[in-house]
Amino acid sequence: MAARVAARYGSRRLFSSGSGKILSEEEKAAENAYFKKAEQEKLEKLARKGPQPEAGSGGSVTDAKPSSSGHAGTTADRVSTDKYRNYAVVAGTVTILGALGWYLKGTAKKPEVQD
Repeated sequence: MAARVAARYGSRRLFSSGSGKILSEEEKAAENAYFKKAEQEKLEKLARKGPQPEAGSGGSVTDAKPSSSGHAGTTADRVSTDKYRNYAVVAGTVTILGALGWYLKGTAKKPEVQD
């Protein structure tokens, strides 16, 4: 709750024409209405999507899913089985390494030739 109030205050200062000026009561009311409307739309959108588990929410013990092994988050759980995603990772790595090699080759000191 405090984070939401702080975010609203901080964004209000940024939203106010970027100048950080002191707002009149009417302007404050208009901005509060805008932020409340945006927040309400965000909550409605989340409600339409349905309940989703939040990462790091610190849920209760009943929310926890039993794991087949004693270690949570092992590397076997994180290995991708999507063939095309793995190809994309390899292609991206090759591209980055190729670009780095090309850059280093191009910036190598060339010997000066004297006439």
